[in-house]
Amino acid sequence: MTLLRHTIGFLLWMGCTRYKTSAGAVCEDPPLIDFGEIVSGRLSGYKENDRVKYTCNHGYTLSGSQWITCSEKIWVPGPPQCLKRSCGSIPKVSNAQIEGRNKEMYEPGETVHYQCDSGFVIAGSPEIICREGNWSAPPSCEKEKPCDFPAIENGKLSQSLENYRNYYFPMMFGQYVDYHCTDGYQTPSGSTWFRIVCSAGGWSPEPKCLKKCHLPWLQNGFFQDSHKRVFTEGERVKYGCSADYDTEHEGGEITCTRDDWSPPPRCIRKNMTCEPPPEIAGGSIEGVKKSRYLPGESAHYQCWQGFEMMGPSTVMCHSSTWTELPQCKGRGGKCGPPPLIEHGELLSFRKNEYAQGTTLEYKCPSLYVLEGSTTITCANGQWTNPPVCLVACTASEEDMARNNIHLRWRVGTKLYSKSGDFIEFQCKKGYQKDPSSSPFRVQCVEGTIEYPHCKPAKNCTLDEQIMKENNIESQSQRQRVYLTGDIVFFECKHWWHTKVSAADRFRAECLDGVLQYPSCGSRFG
Repeated sequence: MTLLRHTIGFLLWMGCTRYKTSAGAVCEDPPLIDFGEIVSGRLSGYKENDRVKYTCNHGYTLSGSQWITCSEKIWVPGPPQCLKRSCGSIPKVSNAQIEGRNKEMYEPGETVHYQCDSGFVIAGSPEIICREGNWSAPPSCEKEKPCDFPAIENGKLSQSLENYRNYYFPMMFGQYVDYHCTDGYQTPSGSTWFRIVCSAGGWSPEPKCLKKCHLPWLQNGFFQDSHKRVFTEGERVKYGCSADYDTEHEGGEITCTRDDWSPPPRCIRKNMTCEPPPEIAGGSIEGVKKSRYLPGESAHYQCWQGFEMMGPSTVMCHSSTWTELPQCKGRGGKCGPPPLIEHGELLSFRKNEYAQGTTLEYKCPSLYVLEGSTTITCANGQWTNPPVCLVACTASEEDMARNNIHLRWRVGTKLYSKSGDFIEFQCKKGYQKDPSSSPFRVQCVEGTIEYPHCKPAKNCTLDEQIMKENNIESQSQRQRVYLTGDIVFFECKHWWHTKVSAADRFRAECLDGVLQYPSCGSRFG
């Protein structure tokens, strides 16, 4: 009836306004509305394009435009209405009654209190409130269940409860007991004693005794960003190592587990051993080469017949490198067989002896980069320095999947990069950069890539209340949940709204569960 009365009144006012203003150049005074008032505008004598603003009394919501404008002797759009923000009948809750008498309509701010029937316990707030025409979430009434004796691994109740468990248990809803953890364990709060209460779902919170881990002494290392010495099962801590030492496990992170720290922290000395001594032109190593040489171990060279040793014949392993290598010079300026290079080959047949001034050429296979001169020359019984073939890098799909990343720039299915090239990665959707990760712009170094790492991130769920308050909506009406890295395109909700935020804000990126919402305002104020 109220809506019909306002509609008829508005139509009559429209007709009268058109008639009264047909002879003049101004609009009549704007109409008054029930349960509201005009808060902005002139007192009288309205001219073309003058505007007035309406507001509603407390407990009422405005339906229609807040602003109206004098245009061609009438007010456009028509005046708004103030509708009461009341709530209808209360939500029904099984196995519950309300305090007081039920009504058909409830005023904004009114509350209703539920009570569960005998044998049932309440879950959630027992009170609901009428807000903006809607009820807050009602509780539920769950069947009351007794709580049996709690079995706590690595913990126990007081001795009297343990001894007379059949007398004290089961316990009913609301009753409580205290328990303590045995040596080496603690409650989730970090204390020795903890209280649990019998609730509808059993003991709350769930009684647990978690392993305590004390930070161990770490030889040649230290623990990072840690001011405490005792940790609880599931907690993690990072450690680092002093100079000349590396963490045994990549990342240097350990976790407190039921079996103490895993993996055990350990700093190991950096690799100080040497690869087998390299080949030299016109000579070779005496005896059989070993695969690795320890610091201080030595190797001996000998020159071939017709070649003369220049420099000490013995070399020593020191800090993963060999001392200066000797040279074997051919008599009469001649050179022996040219040096072999890994992954490369000569463009001519290999001979045992070459005249002074001879030049030979090397090449590298496809996807390898030749570093240095492609040619060597025999000069004074020695070959000039040969080139090196640098192996290409392969960005493995398996390694990228394991680190939750993919190539930032990719042409077709090419996953290969030459040594020295830079490769850029980025996180897959739904993941974000791990603070402990290596850089995402990586250089290929002799066939090796150090992969960065991304960790799982939170999704973004569109907040309907914020969107309503900001007068916006997403262009994709059906999609409500977005992964980190997804772009959400927003637009103003209605034609009478215009963008208030900068245009680029309407293209929002989901970042670890956070969305920056733009806003729109009324075109009429």
